[in-house]
Amino acid sequence: MAWRIFAVLSAAYLSSQFFRVSNAVIAPELMRELDLSPAVLGAMTGAFFLTFACAQIPGGILLDRWGPRRTMAAVMSVAVAGSLLFAVANSAVALTVARALMGVGCAVGLMGALVILGRWFPPHRFAPLSALLFAIGGSGTLLATTPLAAVTAAVGWRGAFVGMAAATACLAALIFLVVRDRPETNAPGTHGAGTGAGAGEILRGMAAVLRNGRLRRIAALQFVGYGSLMSVAGLWAGPYLEDVHDLGAVGRGNVLLGVNLAIIAGALGYGWLAPWVRSPKRLIVPGTAIGIGLFWLMAILEAPPLWLAAPTLFLLAFFGSYFMLLHAHARAVLPAHLLGRGLTLQNTASIFGVFLWQSLTGLIVEAFADAGAAAPEAAYRTVFGFLGAVSLAGLLVYSGCEDDPEPPEDCR
Repeated sequence: MAWRIFAVLSAAYLSSQFFRVSNAVIAPELMRELDLSPAVLGAMTGAFFLTFACAQIPGGILLDRWGPRRTMAAVMSVAVAGSLLFAVANSAVALTVARALMGVGCAVGLMGALVILGRWFPPHRFAPLSALLFAIGGSGTLLATTPLAAVTAAVGWRGAFVGMAAATACLAALIFLVVRDRPETNAPGTHGAGTGAGAGEILRGMAAVLRNGRLRRIAALQFVGYGSLMSVAGLWAGPYLEDVHDLGAVGRGNVLLGVNLAIIAGALGYGWLAPWVRSPKRLIVPGTAIGIGLFWLMAILEAPPLWLAAPTLFLLAFFGSYFMLLHAHARAVLPAHLLGRGLTLQNTASIFGVFLWQSLTGLIVEAFADAGAAAPEAAYRTVFGFLGAVSLAGLLVYSGCEDDPEPPEDCR
């Protein structure tokens, strides 16, 4: 039963991964068809992550109080509506609202799955299983590369999003029919607040989570690390490949396919190594440092050929996929009854960071680009340098997190 639930959760996570990175492939088409500026494109794409972040804490409360099965199935219906609206949108405002709805609809996909994994599997399997969940669900990012480019060429990006709405609706129904919140032999009060938790208990739990100093340091790196990676893989890699390397839709999709395969491979690699080290931190720190170096390499290199730029992007994606280990580190510093609220709180920082960095990098690109013209290489090099700098700041904060893998009895 546990593995059947794991399979359904992995499949359901596919839609969230697709929606968050799909704009990287179709961004040039959106800009041309609807006359979007780089700043508007960045803000519109980031709207997904803004509403995703805002929904994290309410979603965490629902996960702890009403259970992941009902919460996830109901919330995913909002993503279906967002995908359909995106398919018929004819303005930047409509596209932004659609992306915002997608963000709400995907807000509890990963955290709900992690809460369920924490209840169905022993703690020592959490890191490798969460990485495997991401890798399987990460096929959604692969769908948003070459397959999306091919479908867009055949039926347009609007038709692609109608199809994705239908697939998401089927996945929501599958969650409701198959997933169970906890093993039947497990008492309802063992792992969470339960359906009887009142407002006072919920607020006390949130206060305990906020007092967790280690969780705050983990959230600091989540804030900049995942946002920096998604600013490239989920947005600017596509325009960079078109403006600097003159690649068409399918060519961009092929390179982005490699980028997202590298993210999945990196997550699996980190997950495989995690049981062999004392703490996730021992993998996260060097992985972040290598990623910072690659960001700055892309900032320094002037007009690199595609054969050099593409592998550098692949390596950046591979080493930048440590964010799943940050979830495992957060799990290790949280008591079981606060898993939903604690994981969603640190994930709020992660997703809000994506919104912020995508929006700010959009302003950077627009500052270099003339209206209606392709952005110069200097714009993207500045973006890479900026993302490397903010990643370094996050790493410095996280490095002070105590290296203790044992779950605490409380949240002090």
